[in-house]
Amino acid sequence: MEPLIPANAGGIAPIHVSAGAKKEEASVDSAQSVISAKAQQTHEQTIQQLQKAIDAIQGPQKMFEISVHEKTHAIMIKVLNKETGDLIREVPPEKILDLAARMMEITGIIVDKKV
Repeated sequence: MEPLIPANAGGIAPIHVSAGAKKEEASVDSAQSVISAKAQQTHEQTIQQLQKAIDAIQGPQKMFEISVHEKTHAIMIKVLNKETGDLIREVPPEKILDLAARMMEITGIIVDKKV
């Protein structure tokens, strides 16, 4: 067997590798590969969890719909979930515009009767 440290290394005794040391090296290598595989799985799981968190923060894909209210002729903007079509937000709310239209209609009736 060949010594790991040369004989002329300044008074240090040469170290010889025995068969037991080779087994220890092999077990260390296999342990490192198992740790590496677990680290890889943990890394992939971390990436998946981060992606879920990012998706949750960003929310669903959104779609805008712009229209004009029939009675008040006001512009309405609706924000919809692109995947499901659910209404996320509406500015101004259609109920408010319907109420305003009804109030304008009532006011028109009163004014028409007085004139």
